[in-house]
Amino acid sequence: MARLYYDHGLTQAEIGELLGLSRVKVTRVLAEARQAGIVEITVHSDERPFADVEAALVSRFGLHSAWVCPSLGRGEERSPSSLGVTGAEALTSLLPHVQRVAVGMSTAVAASVAHLRYQSDTAIEVVPLAGSRGGRSSNANPHELATSLARAVGGTAYHLPAPLLATTPEAADAIRGLDEVQGTLNVAAAADALVLGIGGTAGVAQALRRSVTETEFAALRELGAVGDASARFFDANGQAVDGPIDRRVIGLTLEHMRAIPIRVGIAGGIEKHIPLFTALETGLVNVVVTDIDSARAVLSRPVATPATA
Repeated sequence: MARLYYDHGLTQAEIGELLGLSRVKVTRVLAEARQAGIVEITVHSDERPFADVEAALVSRFGLHSAWVCPSLGRGEERSPSSLGVTGAEALTSLLPHVQRVAVGMSTAVAASVAHLRYQSDTAIEVVPLAGSRGGRSSNANPHELATSLARAVGGTAYHLPAPLLATTPEAADAIRGLDEVQGTLNVAAAADALVLGIGGTAGVAQALRRSVTETEFAALRELGAVGDASARFFDANGQAVDGPIDRRVIGLTLEHMRAIPIRVGIAGGIEKHIPLFTALETGLVNVVVTDIDSARAVLSRPVATPATA
């Protein structure tokens, strides 16, 4: 199908008629061909479609760089995803300048890694910044993300033998005390770059549903939580929301994350506008990958006015 479409110039309808398939099936297979790397499309231009908005983000929030993609809206099924493609561009720009990358739990980061076509000249180390959730395999898990990213760039991955959330704060303390756990977290804290997603608080994220109840999540919102980074919830001032959930997390703290020099946040969608703004305004991330609607939303928020004595 890829040869018929790209080499011979047949339309998707013509391919469908020729092969006895629906046009929808042809569209889906051509998208899968790009995602799998069978087809690679290169645009020979340095021009970016939203360069002015990216420049405004950098100026407003003091960022190293910003990457903006089109907004696809709710219910869109486009493969490869626009956010993932743009995230891969950002990672390709970043990776030549780092030796160790810490990655957090995120479907947006997983999509970016899936579209990455970059081989490093040096042995990049990739380490999860938090434990992984149990159950069925998920590319968004920090451990699997670290493995996937390391494989994509020809680097090496670390393993963190721990859950994302322990059953109790006491159990979390015991797990953190294990040499192999603390050793990996120390390696993550010493990374050159951090790549993570930003979560919202409209509802319990899929990755946390086995470990956090709706009641516990509601309590987080009552404590002021507006978003999270790998289950580390933060309020509108970017401060950690202390409580039973935070004490159960096996992973870097927000303070540890902010100490890493390059901090890439990949997030988009209307439910991420407030947490993304907070992450930018409070310095949790200093490189952003987002969609144009989210970019305009965070830019439209008023500049904080310093409190007077």
